[in-house]
Amino acid sequence: MPKNVTHRSRPRNRRTASRACPPSLPHSGNIACFSLPNGINLYAYENFTSPSVVINGYLNAGALDEPAATKAGLAGFVADCLTRGTQHHTYAQIYEQIEAVGASLNIYSGMFTTGFFAKGLAEDLPLMLDLLSDVIRHPTFPEAEVEKERAEWLTDLHERAHSTRAMCGLAFNEMCYPESHPYHYSTDGYLETAQAITLDDVRRFHATFYAPADMVIVIVGAVKAEQARDLVEARFGDWVAARPARNVSLDAPPINSRRCRHVHIPGKSQTALLLGGPGPSQLDPQWLTYAMMNSIFGQFGMYGRLGERVRQNEGLVYYIGSRFEGGLGPGPWNVYAGVNPDAVDRVVEIVRAEMRRMRERKVKPAELDDNKAYFVGSLPLQMETNEGIAGQILNMVRFRRGLDWLLEYPDRVYAITAADVQAAAQRWLDPDHYVLATAGPSAGDGK
Repeated sequence: MPKNVTHRSRPRNRRTASRACPPSLPHSGNIACFSLPNGINLYAYENFTSPSVVINGYLNAGALDEPAATKAGLAGFVADCLTRGTQHHTYAQIYEQIEAVGASLNIYSGMFTTGFFAKGLAEDLPLMLDLLSDVIRHPTFPEAEVEKERAEWLTDLHERAHSTRAMCGLAFNEMCYPESHPYHYSTDGYLETAQAITLDDVRRFHATFYAPADMVIVIVGAVKAEQARDLVEARFGDWVAARPARNVSLDAPPINSRRCRHVHIPGKSQTALLLGGPGPSQLDPQWLTYAMMNSIFGQFGMYGRLGERVRQNEGLVYYIGSRFEGGLGPGPWNVYAGVNPDAVDRVVEIVRAEMRRMRERKVKPAELDDNKAYFVGSLPLQMETNEGIAGQILNMVRFRRGLDWLLEYPDRVYAITAADVQAAAQRWLDPDHYVLATAGPSAGDGK
C-alpha cells in the first residue's frame, strides 16, 4: 500500500514581453473563487483538455504549532497518521478505494501548513473529496496503526543519520537559527522525540489545530467550477472547528561571524557542504529579484556561475548550486555542494570569491537577458499538466501575489535591472559572515 508523502526599468519590448503569456494562463478572469461560511476558500480552474482532475491545498496546522522542541515532528506524524483509519474507513479500505480507480491521495505537513494532494479521473472527484474530507476531519488514530507509522518514522530517522546531505542540513539550521527559533529544529523530528510522542499527543494536536478557517482548496481539471463548489460544500461546509491563534516570532537575527561545524560520518566518499545564512520570505516584494540573482549565481544552465567556476573549470565538486528556501517564513539562502573531502577549503574559497564578484560588479547584459528568457520561457512548461496549474494557483494564493501574477510575470521579469541584481547580492551574499556546515569523512580519512 502506498505511504503518505511527506519558489525598474521599462523592458526593451514591453509588447513582446506581454505576449509571452497566452490568455489561457490562470488569472482572475478564469479562476472561479468561492468562500464557504466556515472560512474555506475554493479556487476552481476548468480544463477539459484532459479527463483528469487534481485537488491541491492546505490547512493551517504545522510544526509552528508543536508545543515544545521535545515534540518536534509531531505535526508531520499526525499528517502521516491521518489515513491510518477514520470513523468510516480502515486503512486498508481507504487505499483499496483509491487504488480501485487508479487515483492518488497524499497528506504531508511542513512548518506552517498541512498540505494535501489528490489526482484521479474527473468522474471520481466525488470519491476523492469523500476520502479527503474523511481523513482530515474524522481520523481515529487506531493505536496499532499509529505504532506501525511510528516504526516507519523511526526507520527513516535511522537512515537520516547516515545521510551526509541530511545531517549537513540539520547542522546548518542549528547554527543558522537560535534555539528559540522554530527553524532551528527539524520538522521531521528526532529519534528521541519520535519515541516520546504519545497517542494522546497525536489526538490532541489534531483536535486543537485542524480547523477550516483559511483552508485553501484548488481544483483543476475536467469539472465545472460550480460542480466543484457544490461537491466541496457538501463535504466540508458543515465542518465547525476553531484553532488558537499563533503567536510565534519568526525574526531571524543576521549572522555576524563565521560559524562552522563538521558532522563526521565515516565510510563516505564525499562531503556534503552548506554555506549561507537566513534568507527572505517569499512574501518579500523583492522575491523575484532575489530569485533572478540566485539563478545567475548558482542555478541557470549548469548551476550558474558556481557550476561554471567550481565544477566545470576546477573539477572540485560532484555537484554544486545555490537556493533560497524561504516560504511563508525566512528560510535560509545557501550554497550546496558535494565535495571531495580534501577540497572543502578550496571550494569555500572560490564560493566566497564568487559572492564578492556578484556584490562588486554588475552582471553583464547578455547574462541577465539569458536568465530573463529562461524565467519567462519556462513558465508555460510548468503548466502543461493539471498538477502544474494547481501548484501555480496555490502559490499565488499562499504567497499573496494576486491571481493576475502570471499575466504580469513577464513584465515583472523584464523590469529587473543589473543594478537590482547587484543590490540583491549585496543584501544576501556575505562572503565574510556565514554559516558553514559539512558532513562526511574528515579530510585525509581516505574513506
